[in-house]
Amino acid sequence: MKENKDKNIEQINELESKIAELTAGWQRTQADFQNFRRQVEADRQKLIKTASAQVLEDILPVLDNFQLAAKHVPAELENNNWVSGIKQIEKQLENILSNQGLTKIETTGQEFNPEFHEAIEHVSSNQPENIITEELSSGYTFDGIVLRPAKVKVSAGQKES
Repeated sequence: MKENKDKNIEQINELESKIAELTAGWQRTQADFQNFRRQVEADRQKLIKTASAQVLEDILPVLDNFQLAAKHVPAELENNNWVSGIKQIEKQLENILSNQGLTKIETTGQEFNPEFHEAIEHVSSNQPENIITEELSSGYTFDGIVLRPAKVKVSAGQKES
């Protein structure tokens, strides 16, 4: 009887050990699966942002053309309904892009920053050195990434009197 009891205790200990081993393996598998799900979601979000950035980058020339056309409206057509409608379409496009996370880079009066600005010309001006005097082409960021740097003129320092 004692032999049977010892055998049973040994079997119980073996089974408990096996249960502990299987439980630990199951828990590792669960943790690995959770990590996999997090990684897949992070990759999915990155793909969405990359695709969004590409679409926004492709639309920027259209916005540029609207802005360029608005700058060159003849004075006699300034109050024309058709021109006003085109300007409204431009504003609508700007709002849509802004709502998607596109941000215009600040330029005129700001200090030149090569991460956000591309200097096209250095000019003498009344501004201190390295201050942007004029924006030639708008620059934009999306999700903290520069899609396109702003093309600017930068002050080379104070004009001599």
